[in-house]
Amino acid sequence: MKLLKIMSFLFVGVSIISTPACKTDFDDINYYDGDADFSRVVSVGGSHMAGYSDRALYLEAQSNSIPAIIASRLAFVSGGVFNQPLVNPGVGIGITGNARYVLMEVANPCISGTILLPQPITTAGDVSNYTLIGGQGVAYNNLAVPNTRIDDLTKQSFGYPDSSVGNLLYARFASEPGTSTISGDALLLNPTFIMVWLGMEDIYNYARKGGEEGGDSITSYGVFNARYSNLINELTSLEARGVVMNIPSIENIPFFTTFPYNGLVLSADEANNLNLLYSGVDSTISFVAGSNPFVIADSEVPTGRRFIKPGEYILMNVSRDSINCNKWGQTVRIPERYVLDEDEVNDINTAITNYNNSISACAEAKGLALADMNKFYGTLKTGILFNNATYSAQYLAGGAFSTDGYHPSQRGAALMANEIISSINQYFGAKIPLTDVNAYTGIIIP
Repeated sequence: MKLLKIMSFLFVGVSIISTPACKTDFDDINYYDGDADFSRVVSVGGSHMAGYSDRALYLEAQSNSIPAIIASRLAFVSGGVFNQPLVNPGVGIGITGNARYVLMEVANPCISGTILLPQPITTAGDVSNYTLIGGQGVAYNNLAVPNTRIDDLTKQSFGYPDSSVGNLLYARFASEPGTSTISGDALLLNPTFIMVWLGMEDIYNYARKGGEEGGDSITSYGVFNARYSNLINELTSLEARGVVMNIPSIENIPFFTTFPYNGLVLSADEANNLNLLYSGVDSTISFVAGSNPFVIADSEVPTGRRFIKPGEYILMNVSRDSINCNKWGQTVRIPERYVLDEDEVNDINTAITNYNNSISACAEAKGLALADMNKFYGTLKTGILFNNATYSAQYLAGGAFSTDGYHPSQRGAALMANEIISSINQYFGAKIPLTDVNAYTGIIIP
């Protein structure tokens, strides 16, 4: 098995191609829907609910989105048809127009040989996926759209078929592009059961772009609270039941944890050589043999550089070549746009706490189940055993997250779907079967 080198240490890729699983007890036919009615299910959310994976929306992952997997299990009770606005077979389309990413064997930029790295499968995504498919008599149950913030749910412009104005991944299936809204389209289905996971983009668009340097912002708590409450009020106005999901902590997502703050491992000679270089330049920087913090840029300190602190994060989109070959984090400071500093992390954590309080309050007020994804992600970090297979939040080897380190793999989506189903079962006194996580496609090692 090949090894994937990221930084100065190795990650072992685990071949998680779908294979027949052991027989489970999921064949029990004594299922029931409890106090809920799943005949008309509507899903609302962002990229996680849309089936976005490997930095793109593509058919296989979309077909196995979290809501689609849940709907397949609801078919054992009162679940009705669940239509998704599926994209075309092929390379898919990402938010920036890119194709989906896969692991590829590429030349090692530092030394001879090759390494495995996520790369776009083609130079560009399939723009034919922007072809309008809405307004043709098909009602779509999965209204989740990649890159959707709470503000976008009621914006008519969000469905305008022009990327400078709207979101083309909604415009393609909006009931009336440029006029309809996601919340309005949801009500058109007269839902009996709703699944809502919102707030991820409102926080993590900011976090994934490097905080203040990324040009994005966290939606204020006041705005999120008001608009989330209004949305839930609208969606339950026709007496729909449902389940809502909260926001996971940043410390449990591989995009932010793959590069540990002290992941710079040096020999005694390497540490001594670096100390000689810094001795006449910056007395605050001193290395030791073994694990060391990386050196990052910080415009607020006199030298413009410092060691990264515990609880600060290096983003996974930092140039691996620069870290592995060009001494980023050693003699070259890692730019601020690839780092979340203490203040930015505090802002993110505060927003997560406040959002989750709002989500919990809405669930309680409207009689909705709450799937605690924050707790689930924490459990996933330490590892979840399913049918003799262990899944975790470790990048690639853990199997639960896709190659982008942020969105779930198809097996990760199945794990999350099971967590949501368990919450539904407990809250509504239902007995809906879980899905066999091991039956879904995982990370494919070439």
